Amino acid sequence: MTVYKFRLQKLLDYKASIEEKKKNELGIAIKRLEKEKHRLAEQKQRLNEMNVTFKKETAKGLAVNKLKILLNYIDYYKRGIKQQKIRVKLAEDYLSICREELIKATQEKKMMEKLKEIDFNKYLYDEQKKDEKLIDDLICFKESNNA
Repeated sequence: MTVYKFRLQKLLDYKASIEEKKKNELGIAIKRLEKEKHRLAEQKQRLNEMNVTFKKETAKGLAVNKLKILLNYIDYYKRGIKQQKIRVKLAEDYLSICREELIKATQEKKMMEKLKEIDFNKYLYDEQKKDEKLIDDLICFKESNNA
């Protein structure tokens, strides 16, 4: 019996390595999204703290220039939050792209594995037919020798 060798094994190995690479990219994208969401939460927290500070200071009665500075800080944090929301959206988009690429790579690898399975079953069938033919030949040879 000969040893089975899948003739597209290198391609299957390549597809498996691509799938692994896509898994790593997806993991990195997830970490990036979590990091961007964390930054957004921090900026929202700072804005809330600044709003509380602004309310406290206005209740005390403050000079106009100090109120202007506090309003500038609040405006600064609002702009930062808008920019951070854009970064979060970009990270989400990148994550969905990575997820789609991983799904595609997994499908391609599974397709190659299915081809390998079909090829292996064909190999087993051919080997079984060879064995059966060999047995038939041996039986015919024995019967011809006995006759």
